[in-house]
Amino acid sequence: MKKLLAVLLIVSLVLTLLTACGGAPASDSGSAAPVAANSTPEPEPEPEPEPPYEPAVLTGLPKGEDYPEGQRIAAVMVNNIANASTNDARPQNGLSGADILIEIKVEGGITRFCALFTDYRKIEYICPVRSARDQFFQLFLPFQPMFIHIGESVVQTQYKKDFGYEDLDVNFDDIGFSYDSSRKAQGIREWETAYLTAEDIQRGLDKKQTDIYRTYSSAFFDFVNYNEPNRVLTGDDAMGIKIVHSQSYRTYFDWDAASGKYLMSQYSLRHRDIRPSTDANNDEQLGFENVVVLFTDFDVYPDPGGSGYDLQKVNYSFGGVGYYFNGGKAEPIRWLKGSPMEALRLVDAEGNETSVKVNPGKTYIAVVDLDMAPEFEYNMVGSSQNDTADTVGDDSATANFVEMD
Repeated sequence: MKKLLAVLLIVSLVLTLLTACGGAPASDSGSAAPVAANSTPEPEPEPEPEPPYEPAVLTGLPKGEDYPEGQRIAAVMVNNIANASTNDARPQNGLSGADILIEIKVEGGITRFCALFTDYRKIEYICPVRSARDQFFQLFLPFQPMFIHIGESVVQTQYKKDFGYEDLDVNFDDIGFSYDSSRKAQGIREWETAYLTAEDIQRGLDKKQTDIYRTYSSAFFDFVNYNEPNRVLTGDDAMGIKIVHSQSYRTYFDWDAASGKYLMSQYSLRHRDIRPSTDANNDEQLGFENVVVLFTDFDVYPDPGGSGYDLQKVNYSFGGVGYYFNGGKAEPIRWLKGSPMEALRLVDAEGNETSVKVNPGKTYIAVVDLDMAPEFEYNMVGSSQNDTADTVGDDSATANFVEMD
């Protein structure tokens, strides 16, 4: 029996070998079965790797070779008064280098700027640098920038203490600074002539032993991935924007398709005219891919010392409504902030709290008193060319206002 099984096994092996060598019996049709020349399957092509996404914290753009990885951003307070020949901060130096420019009313109806820079070492010359206010501090606080200014309000002093910000606060009132001699020669008062350079800022950081290092895990906005096409906004055409901060402080933007930016102008009480906002370093008109307007309640802080200054108190706690502009289009939004340590969030206007995707680029942010909301407008033609110089009330009080020191 074992012998019979062995014979059957040998026969089976022989038949298998014959089949592998092409010696299989002919089919009923008399033709041999086809045999593949190479039975190894073709390998599947490797999928293309996803391009890396590492956005710059302030712009959402790709980080260039000179991006200061691991370095804190810098926030610099800049004057914007334009009331008289001796009380005029414009045109400012250095604002075209800012990645985000924030404008908010401070006191006496005037506005001030806070310029956010990715790399403080690229600040060639910025003037006039001015004193700090808490409404800016609260807005950028979650990103812990180096805060560079000359002087501060009593409220900001308290905020600095409450949030333990002394080590990141670089107040050149304590360090020393210089005045722009060319501005002083024009008769402009000293407070509108204080300037800083990158070397000055470095001197201040060294003296304060400021920790300039920080790794950011998120960007300032929820940006569209720069590897993808820009988002087209869903709202109306917006060729011109008019933002009214007070009777005599108005900011205008005109869409420039050639540059893909909103070009900025401001009403000058000194000149009773609307003038392009330029950088005195290079005569370049300020331009931004994104314009964000946020409306909220403004109040006035108590003035127990009787200074007469109406320090503005901005209510960020409950958020508000606003607009996002990009690409010549408008989109209504809501915004959320909460406590000072919570980051600003732009969400849809439908109440769903869906994040509004912001296209990469530079951004202007205006925080505006709800009382001024009826004066805000955007339209299908340029705003600065289609607005009269004196359309918003009596500005005599602002004209006589002199800033806090």
